[in-house]
Amino acid sequence: MKRNGFTLLELLAVLAMVAIIGVASISMFGRNVQDVSEDDLANKFKQIQQAAIIYVDLNESWLSSFTTNDEIYVRLGELQSTNYVAPDLVNPKTGENFPSGYLIKIYKAKGDNNEPYVETCILAKNGANDICIANADGYAKDCCIKEPIGK
Repeated sequence: MKRNGFTLLELLAVLAMVAIIGVASISMFGRNVQDVSEDDLANKFKQIQQAAIIYVDLNESWLSSFTTNDEIYVRLGELQSTNYVAPDLVNPKTGENFPSGYLIKIYKAKGDNNEPYVETCILAKNGANDICIANADGYAKDCCIKEPIGK
C-alpha cells in the first residue's frame, strides 16, 4: 500500500524538535543581550572615569589640589556641564540618564612595588556613606579598595 504524507506521530516529532531548538535559541540570545548591555555599561563607566582624569589634567586648579591631597572628587554633573561627558549619557541597562550627582574619585594608589599610580572609581553619596558604583574596570566590585598613598 502506498502512502501520500506523514503520520501524525512524525509531524508531532518534528514540531517537538523545532520547539526545543527555538527555546534553546531564545534563551541563548537573551543571555547574550544581557552580557552585551553589562559590557556596554562597564565601558560607559570607564569613559566617564577617563574623562574625569583628562578634566583634572587640563585644569590647573584641580591638578594642584590633586597633587596636594593625593585624591579629589569630581561630580559627573561638572563633567557634563563642561562637555567632557555627554549631558544625555544613558545607562544601557535601565535606559535612564546617569545621575549628575555621581562622584568620580581620582586618587594616587600604591602599586605592587610601592610605585604610585592614578586609580579611579565612581561613587554615589547616600547620606554619610559612599556607595560603590564602578571600579576602574567599570564594574561594581572592589571599588576604591586600593590603598591610597597618604594612608
